[in-house]
Amino acid sequence: MSTTVYGEGIPRGSFARVSETFTVPCPELLFLELASVMDRAALELLGYELCGTFVRDATNPRTGGVVHEVAPLTNVAKIKGYVRSCRRVKGRERALAALENVRDNAWSAMEALVALVLVRPLEDDGFGIRNIELNAQELIGRELRPWVTNKARVPDISLGDLPVGLNYDGYGHLDLSSIDVERLEKDELKAALARVREKYVDDLRRNRELLASGRIVLPIVAEDLMELGGLDSVVLEAVIAAEQLAGASGETGAATRRALEQPHATRRQRLIWSLYPWAGGISLGNY
Repeated sequence: MSTTVYGEGIPRGSFARVSETFTVPCPELLFLELASVMDRAALELLGYELCGTFVRDATNPRTGGVVHEVAPLTNVAKIKGYVRSCRRVKGRERALAALENVRDNAWSAMEALVALVLVRPLEDDGFGIRNIELNAQELIGRELRPWVTNKARVPDISLGDLPVGLNYDGYGHLDLSSIDVERLEKDELKAALARVREKYVDDLRRNRELLASGRIVLPIVAEDLMELGGLDSVVLEAVIAAEQLAGASGETGAATRRALEQPHATRRQRLIWSLYPWAGGISLGNY
């Protein structure tokens, strides 16, 4: 256990008193403090959590449960501004460097992992695709609007330079495993299956509507992250799809193809395994 005493160098309001005896740092100071002790990739994932709408288990952040649909604690711009205002504080430069790979508004931990691998530079085992947006609303084409219920759709990850989006559909996406077929009464089972069907149909319609509006959405599944080279295949498919639709993929396509070369691909897979919420692989410290 260690203690840090700040005499000066940090802004006012950096701590919140939650009881008469207990005080916690603001999210921006927390990120700065952890910059000097956490692995860089794990720190960047923490940034996605602080700036996103999900919360990991504090006692077991890697494999514990995740709470969704919470308000973001902060955003990338606020953390950057705070860190830059701090003088002679340990971890300052490391925190600023890590923030270059963080994006606002991740809705899930797995979505954050995929986004991080996309934006990390090639030398840091990523794809070097810097221009992405998370969960940005995209308006449906004007001609189609009278025919659809949703006037806007939200891909998990939009590639800003290409007419392509990515959606992570994990094991819990349709939540089939939660349906207790043996215990539920006939009407309850029918209702549960109807809810799954409704979600499935909405996913298909979302993808059609976005494609008609100029963006093709490719799904990513858990197996794509766990299997050797699985995410590489998906990102290459996204680039090829963009080339078929738009005729070219520009620097994003070039960066992707460089990233597929060895030894980059092998190192990137090891990074994914080290961040994935499972008991195997090499852990990046207590994360």
